[in-house]
Amino acid sequence: MSSIITRVILPGLGPVCPECFSRGDIAALPLSPKEVYSFGVTQPEAQLDWDVDEARVLIAARPRTAQRLDPNWLESWLAERTSITPEHLDHIPADKLEEPGILVEIMGCPPGGEPEPFRILIDGTHRAARKLRDRQAYWAFLLTEEEQRSICTYRLEGQVSELSSFPGPGITDREAGVFLSFASESDVA
Repeated sequence: MSSIITRVILPGLGPVCPECFSRGDIAALPLSPKEVYSFGVTQPEAQLDWDVDEARVLIAARPRTAQRLDPNWLESWLAERTSITPEHLDHIPADKLEEPGILVEIMGCPPGGEPEPFRILIDGTHRAARKLRDRQAYWAFLLTEEEQRSICTYRLEGQVSELSSFPGPGITDREAGVFLSFASESDVA
């Protein structure tokens, strides 16, 4: 899916990429917007908002192995679940392009259906689209169940609500590839 807005015209600057503008990447107009990824559901009407900046803090505090995303899943995700601004893909700086995305897994199902794991790329959709376009592998960090719940605001019919939970641990440290920390001799009494 492509974005409808292909450019923004700023007085004194002229046309700029809407993605670069929204990220504060216009040198003449530096912004530092908070980054939030929102995912909506129609039945029942619900919205999940993840604080991407806080996700980065969690990953820095608990390093982990990035996981290679399946290109077929990624192509489907980008086509069916996101909006991409194709003009922005070539604006992504090389160092940023190599940054893994951030992935969460929730349990989801249609009304009356059986819950199934459903993965959502909450950061890195444009980087992923560029990598896919260029036939390169794309990687993402997976948050644990506890981590993703700690940074997610769930709204049901417009009201902040508790996110439903299902039996089981959700994504564990091991599944997320979180590095185990070993105590040094000085830490052991």
